[in-house]
Amino acid sequence: MRELRMGAVGVIVPDVLTVLAGHYPQNRRLKMRNAIITMMVVLLPAAGASAYPDKYFYSSGQILPGEHWNNVYIYNDDTVVDMLGGGADGIGTYDASTVNILGGYVSTLSTLDLSTANVSGGYVYILGAMGQSTATFSGLAAGMSFGVEDSATLNVTGGMVDAVGAMEQGTLNLRGGVVSDCLGARDLSTVNIFGYNLAKAPTGGTYGYGVVSGYWWDETPFTINLNGSETYSRINLIPEPATLLLLAFGAFALRRKG
Repeated sequence: MRELRMGAVGVIVPDVLTVLAGHYPQNRRLKMRNAIITMMVVLLPAAGASAYPDKYFYSSGQILPGEHWNNVYIYNDDTVVDMLGGGADGIGTYDASTVNILGGYVSTLSTLDLSTANVSGGYVYILGAMGQSTATFSGLAAGMSFGVEDSATLNVTGGMVDAVGAMEQGTLNLRGGVVSDCLGARDLSTVNIFGYNLAKAPTGGTYGYGVVSGYWWDETPFTINLNGSETYSRINLIPEPATLLLLAFGAFALRRKG
């Protein structure tokens, strides 16, 4: 049995947080440390006598409102698990399995191998996308700290999260939602930001490492603080197709007038 990586709190929490480069002011670091300590106090009993049992999925199923599990393990390529509510201290997806989180609370969500996680509702405290997995955060979902590493992909198209980051060869795609604190990136990671009227500055912002701003496809304005000296160089600004069409039409109209 492969260990659920998020089950070892001391492993996955540093992985996700170091994505953000660690350049928090002292009060931010203390706040983050206290949040981690609180989380560990809640989750560490999972290593011994947890109040909740573990749950194993080898075929498709559901996590229902009112249920609460310690670690949830999801295996096999054709397994699809829908979380409609309830709670889990940790969820880990393996092989090419899929979890759809529509509601409820998850302390730590880890996607591994070739698995997929779709979070469109509820609250995910920490999300780590690893291996060659794909995680998508959308809708009215909320979370605290999300990171992508290895060769995984993290898509953010909606919802609200405090901080997102990318490391190693991970890919982070931002197409919507609210990143209320910061974005960090390092190593050979790639951050693609899709929208229009996009701009980025190498200085300024809350942490002094710059900001990126613009509008999402639905005309919602955004400004995201950058964190870490490598982040600026890892960001690609990609105009949405509709914007490119408008630009092309404008250029064509100018040529006609000429």
